[in-house]
Amino acid sequence: MSNSKEVSKLYVDNQVVRIIAAQVLIIALLSLLFNSIFPAFLLVVDFALRAFTQQPSPLAAIAKITAHSLKIKSQPIFAAPKKFAAAVGFIFSIAIFVLIFLKYITFAYLIGGILIFFAFLESVFKICVGCYVYSWVVAPLLNRK
Repeated sequence: MSNSKEVSKLYVDNQVVRIIAAQVLIIALLSLLFNSIFPAFLLVVDFALRAFTQQPSPLAAIAKITAHSLKIKSQPIFAAPKKFAAAVGFIFSIAIFVLIFLKYITFAYLIGGILIFFAFLESVFKICVGCYVYSWVVAPLLNRK
């Protein structure tokens, strides 16, 4: 961790993550309310960018601008659990997209409701369920090696 670019890859701003979660909540709700694959596709792309690349995602860019505009103080937090949570969100959003596309609306509501609930917990109460799973399951498995 000799330079700031390496450090910045290891941490994300928790306040920005909370704003992203609020955006996910709204977009997932819109997708389900209108049985539309387009908002679900946006979630798939956004989660993929955040989980599997170092590229900025559309929701992260909007959240950073929002946090800066509102002068919200940055809260750095370890990125690995958040990237894992984004990977889980990616799986949920693919499921929602496919279920709406195939017109399995009841199942889309079930999976979407879970994603919305988790996004609500993150955005309102700062509770990252995916981060807990990472800490309790993934990290111990990675530390074994």
